[in-house]
Amino acid sequence: GQYEVAPSFSANQVLPAEVLRSPDYRIGDRVGLENFQYLFNVDSKWGPFVVTGSDLMRVRAREMAATAKLETISGGDTTVNSAARTALKPVETAKDFVVAPGKTVGDTFKGVGRMFGSANASMNATDPNKETILASVTGGATARRKLAFELGVDPNTSFPPLSAELKRLATASAVGETGVNVGLSFVAGPAGIAISAGGTSNTLREMLRDKTAAELEKDGRVVLAGMAVPPGTVDAFYANPMLSPTDKAIIVEAMQSLGGAGGREVFIASAANAHSIEMGFFYRRQAELIASFNRKVAPVRGFVPLGGAPMLETGKGTVSILPVDYLIWTPPLEGLVAGAGGQGAIWITGRASAMATAKLAERGWKVVPKAKL
Repeated sequence: GQYEVAPSFSANQVLPAEVLRSPDYRIGDRVGLENFQYLFNVDSKWGPFVVTGSDLMRVRAREMAATAKLETISGGDTTVNSAARTALKPVETAKDFVVAPGKTVGDTFKGVGRMFGSANASMNATDPNKETILASVTGGATARRKLAFELGVDPNTSFPPLSAELKRLATASAVGETGVNVGLSFVAGPAGIAISAGGTSNTLREMLRDKTAAELEKDGRVVLAGMAVPPGTVDAFYANPMLSPTDKAIIVEAMQSLGGAGGREVFIASAANAHSIEMGFFYRRQAELIASFNRKVAPVRGFVPLGGAPMLETGKGTVSILPVDYLIWTPPLEGLVAGAGGQGAIWITGRASAMATAKLAERGWKVVPKAKL
């Protein structure tokens, strides 16, 4: 009776109707809880799988809608159309030479320079999820990123069916100049979720479209060095295969947005230890929420490793921000606040049980549920 047993929920209690089911998938009615995250059993046209956390479930719903849409497009038709566009390129280029010769020649050399820059970045990158050197200088990888951008999905998705469809159509459309026109009438998608559950900035989405994973790593290393993150920590961060290039780019952008906050290496070191794809996504969401807290609620002055987790020293005292679904009183939660000591606040995106709220209050910690960040 000292701690709580993880309860179960019904799917319609915890998800909006538009995410619960579609012609392509159905979510099992019973939803479990593990590490304060809902566990969803999904039966889809691509087979059964389990999704951890409501945030990731919303992303997967978006990705399944995109996958189903892409499957309706014929790769053969795409190749023909792309080839037709390619056949017209010499004529268009000749016309451009007449109209603006200096600009066209300049753009040509810029394109060559970028190609070698991409190859150089790929050779020096350590991210195990990076494109190959060949892919970084040919049209396939670029077409994949553009197509993902148009669909509002992650070009570095960890959902295998979507990754396969992006690769198939990107390979076909690489013959041409632009991505496939997929007809984006569904672009609002389930719950309007795009690359992440928190609304990744347009600037970063454009970076994910325009830069290879290796180029993102090259830029990110410069930014992290500017934060005085130790080289060994940076190496471990980029070498972790459980963090996708998108996870890493979002985390770096979020940390950079905190200005002069101290101890950001604490958060990077924690993220570098992510042991699963789901945990990598957790750190991505947590970084987004921290950046939003800094912008909307109170300045983040620094990070401190309390209770084995990175906590924030802010204008509102010590704060822990957790993208979790349902907080219950467990030994790990007790250990978190015991290790932190003192008083503070735990901001969560979901809800907390009455017992967890009361036990935390006894120890001087306030719970802020359903945090709008």
